[in-house]
Amino acid sequence: MGNVRSGTVSWVDLSTPDIEGAQRFYAELLGWELDIQRTPMGEYTVASSGGRQVAGMMAQAPEMAGAPAVWTVFVVVDDMEAILTGVTGAGGAVLQSPFEIPGGARVAVVADGSGAMFALISGGPEPGYPYFSEEVGAVCWAELMSGDVQAATGFYQAVFGWTAETDDTGPVPYTVCNLDGDAVAGMIGRPDDLPADVPDSWSVYFTVADCKDTQSRAVERGGSVILSATPTPMGPFAVLADPAGAAFQIMEMASPPEPS
Repeated sequence: MGNVRSGTVSWVDLSTPDIEGAQRFYAELLGWELDIQRTPMGEYTVASSGGRQVAGMMAQAPEMAGAPAVWTVFVVVDDMEAILTGVTGAGGAVLQSPFEIPGGARVAVVADGSGAMFALISGGPEPGYPYFSEEVGAVCWAELMSGDVQAATGFYQAVFGWTAETDDTGPVPYTVCNLDGDAVAGMIGRPDDLPADVPDSWSVYFTVADCKDTQSRAVERGGSVILSATPTPMGPFAVLADPAGAAFQIMEMASPPEPS
């Protein structure tokens, strides 16, 4: 499938009760250019950064009133029906059966064995570049928080063929999932102090030039800090929420060492 291989993250989008507020917040915070498209399914906002389409945003449907704002991770698949069979066979669930979206792609919403929601997408136009990028404003990573990482790795291996490598040397074990030798997603266990009513979930990382500065500007624009800027070998990251409560992560990529 060119630059977008089956079994890899290919898109993220936001469902929010305040679409105008979200458009303003993310455009100012991440420097996005917004294209508001009018479709038979309603208005859909496509965000671009540096000439690359990076994310979508849409208002919640009226029947979703009261639901939390949330970012959804999309995994591209070649054979939608076969993957849906794999999802249920591995202990997951189909939350919304496949439906066609403008542009010809088909989308389904599913959950893994612990209830973490994500979407599947098949068909439609393909970008001319890989989706993850270290360019500022782009999506650089996707990560699952799970109460049972071992069970989660088994689920995603059965459905997508992902293999897992866990690094136990840091303060918190971290699992990287690979497809044909390439890293495609991360997994991390639930923090011990996380309230039980917070579900297992997928999250999205956006690349920023300065983590602490972006964190401060998010708060100035009505967002909140879930986890303040924290150093990692990859660079500092933070977990934030937008004014409507949708959680997301930002990552400032560490500069490579100068050649000796």
